[in-house]
Amino acid sequence: MPLVTRRNLIVLASGAALFSGFRYGHARLARPASPSGPLSSEAQALVTKAWEGLDPKRVLDTHVHVVGVGTGGTGCSVGQRMQSMSNPGEYFKFSIYLSASGITDLSRADQQYVERLSGLVSGQKPHGRLLLFSFDRAHDESGAPLPDDTEFYTPVDYVAGLAKERPDLFVPCASVHPYRADALEALEHAASLGCIAVKWLPNAMNIDPSSARCDAFYEAMKRLGLTLITHAGEEKAVHSEERQRLGNPLLLRRPLDHGLKTIVAHCASLGQNPDLDAPGQPWVDNFDLFMRLIREPKWKGVLFGETSALALVNRVGRPLETVLKDEALEGRLVNGSDYPLPAINALQQTGAIVKAGFLTEDERALLNEIDRHDPLLFDFVMKRTVRLKTAEKEFRLPDRVFMPGSDIFPRLAAG
Repeated sequence: MPLVTRRNLIVLASGAALFSGFRYGHARLARPASPSGPLSSEAQALVTKAWEGLDPKRVLDTHVHVVGVGTGGTGCSVGQRMQSMSNPGEYFKFSIYLSASGITDLSRADQQYVERLSGLVSGQKPHGRLLLFSFDRAHDESGAPLPDDTEFYTPVDYVAGLAKERPDLFVPCASVHPYRADALEALEHAASLGCIAVKWLPNAMNIDPSSARCDAFYEAMKRLGLTLITHAGEEKAVHSEERQRLGNPLLLRRPLDHGLKTIVAHCASLGQNPDLDAPGQPWVDNFDLFMRLIREPKWKGVLFGETSALALVNRVGRPLETVLKDEALEGRLVNGSDYPLPAINALQQTGAIVKAGFLTEDERALLNEIDRHDPLLFDFVMKRTVRLKTAEKEFRLPDRVFMPGSDIFPRLAAG
């Protein structure tokens, strides 16, 4: 199993930042809450280059979290474990997320989160749209909610309301636990609100994607034209090894067999799981299990990968190299930022991307400037800039990765 994990990095972020200041020589956990000022002409030129070949009306960031504590009647909540000093690691992680999200006043936490997010994307000229995630509670095998095991909860009505207010900025994504007694009704409701997808994190939510109890759910999703966006691979919000196995990419064969369009977040690029196809079920990198599924011809046009977190310091390397050059992934990728993670210093270190050979030092300096201005814009420009050079060819993420269409999201309308 990997020695460097997202959870370890988040917990250590403050000490590391205070010791080294990371890239900027300042002791802070995350990027400033507002742009630092106008970009230099060189940095603006890199932004302009990043937009070449793209139609802003079609650009969609497919992985953006909306988190809140319930201020203003949003219905959002954060688990008590994260807000209690009796769990210092969880509490510290919560503090980092607050800083990364630009929250300075807990009494207005939910409003400040959205104000910053709206300000970042609307301040970009031009700009695309963000797919905002709802996030359902963990549930037990009987379908009862597990509030003590739920790290955070974001209701679909709140997210859909944000998208309705700013359709130029946001597109709503539902999150429905399939074990709920009202799961099918909840899907219908989400579709009526304009949601184009359903977000799962099986390891944290306690969902077995290979369970027969999900069959009716998959059929309803397919009928409604909803796309499944599911985490696969290791998830550091989970404290049980048994639950980590729910992130095994091979468990996704069941929704794929239903013909349900399925996007695997992060391309399952962290951790290991048992190889369910091999005698003795040896532990294998989750990314390799994901690529095995990608190479199965019957799921072309059904199974897709997503780019968020591939350039984080604990992931950058072989998965990003493969995503850039492997022909099996052609037309099978969408872009996501996993906001607010790009705003966390410990995770997003451009020096690691340079060391891995995907950026030059000059590009790094310009990206760092963009980052100080807007971490969301930084993530976009960085993904448009990274490349892999071989003796024969230079590989970059194609334009269509940033402009997913109805072949991936049947319910997606142009901006």
